[in-house]
Amino acid sequence: MYFSERMAALAKSHGQHPALIDQDVPTTFAQLHAQAQQLAGNFSKLGIGPKDRVAVWLPNCLAWLQTFLACAHLGATVLAVNTRFRSQEVADIVGRGKADWLLMWPDFKGIAFADILADVPTEVLSRLHAIITLGDTQGAATQAIAARGYKVLGYNALLDTPSVAPPAAGNTGVLCFTTSGTTSLPKFVLHDQATLIKHGEVMQQAYGYDSSSRILASAPFCGAFGFATLTGGLVTGCTTVSEPVSDTHSTLAQIRKHRVTHTYANNESILKLFETAQSPADFESCKLFGFASFSPAINSLLEQAERNHVELTGLYGSSELQALVAAQPTKANEGDLSVRYLAGGRLIHPEARVRTSDPETGQILKQGESGEIEIFSPSRMVGYLDQPEATAKAITADGYFKTGDLGYAVSERQFVFQTRMGDSMRLSGFLVNPAEIEQAVEKLPGIQACQVVGGTLGTKILPVAFVILRDGAKADPAGWTQECKRLMAGYKVPVRFEVVTVFPSVESANAVKIQKNKLREMADALLAAHA
Repeated sequence: MYFSERMAALAKSHGQHPALIDQDVPTTFAQLHAQAQQLAGNFSKLGIGPKDRVAVWLPNCLAWLQTFLACAHLGATVLAVNTRFRSQEVADIVGRGKADWLLMWPDFKGIAFADILADVPTEVLSRLHAIITLGDTQGAATQAIAARGYKVLGYNALLDTPSVAPPAAGNTGVLCFTTSGTTSLPKFVLHDQATLIKHGEVMQQAYGYDSSSRILASAPFCGAFGFATLTGGLVTGCTTVSEPVSDTHSTLAQIRKHRVTHTYANNESILKLFETAQSPADFESCKLFGFASFSPAINSLLEQAERNHVELTGLYGSSELQALVAAQPTKANEGDLSVRYLAGGRLIHPEARVRTSDPETGQILKQGESGEIEIFSPSRMVGYLDQPEATAKAITADGYFKTGDLGYAVSERQFVFQTRMGDSMRLSGFLVNPAEIEQAVEKLPGIQACQVVGGTLGTKILPVAFVILRDGAKADPAGWTQECKRLMAGYKVPVRFEVVTVFPSVESANAVKIQKNKLREMADALLAAHA
């Protein structure tokens, strides 16, 4: 099973049905398949083929989907790049991800893509065969990139030039998400085509899609959450609605205009939709909203959902298992409704199973006992790209993925998520490893050591950096903030730098361990004091 095969079938069976509505412009399944095939033909003429890696640095748009399908046809792997990433993160994906091509939109949303790219070390970009740009090839940003000596190609010419695609490569590793784990650098999670398609098919059954379904994708396609939302519609003949930039008001407008039936977002975003809506009539077309608990202290979501007559379910997923892999049941015959509004869910794949294990001994625990959540699912990744040892550590001998999450099993398919076992932070919907931020901060002038934790302010989790200065150095929070903004996505930049002389710690039998829990308490107090 592979994407070209599925899209060719849908072009026949659903040819005139909209596959994607991007910025209010519909593209049918027949049009999308033809566009992807022509693009694949021209990509092939450039030399893009099996085993090539294409870094796609685009927001949600038709071109993202066209490019993904063209790469899937050719057997190339898409390295999904978040548009909020900055030089340090882009350099990591292009360099460590061994990208052969980079596709970007230099003039999108006023982001200084050309300046960000200029900040990426030359030796990293030198491995690229070319940079492919959307938009005006004569625009200032594109010309600035070309002026630095990089080969620049126009996307529109590749899309519009008549060409015949070579035979499809079949099922291949096609998509990499970046994720944070227990290592100091993000891992690249590789999924193959058959697994992505099967997950989309099962989503259709689990979430009740039919020929009239219109699924709003507001989360970025570059992440597991947004991509699962996209594929659940794409591979089943449903319509996905999207736009490159969205906020609460535009999302409400999309729901009303396009008669959206399903959408999935973090709990804070959905609460804002309910609070901003003029009346329950704004949601009269909606059949199901799914929410991921990314923000703490959300207490009125269920009440608002009932007031607006929208059925609501909690979601669970990960880059390794794909998003929306579990949802809490909405009917008694589907599972235990007493935990319906807790994080976690019932695994949507009939063959999937969940269990918990003792984090220290590995012993499998009884249902109801808290431990590390382990999940067996057909939606599981192929592995971590170029990291066989990390892959082996993450998967048990009998095929369960060790999630790194703490929780308990309700049944063999239903579970409750309690917290991350490690210290990862959920910032603006993205799971971030503090070590990634700490390494960047420790390179700043005057800083000897750094510890980053997520502090809670209202419904948000915000990064707070505790730093120890070098001898004779002076604190420079404004300068540190400015430099971090140059290196990292905005949501990773610490909102506060607090200078300390030592980090709170405790001695264990094996080592001296920094007490992140105490740092989090300090961060909460600091944020509250300066709110």
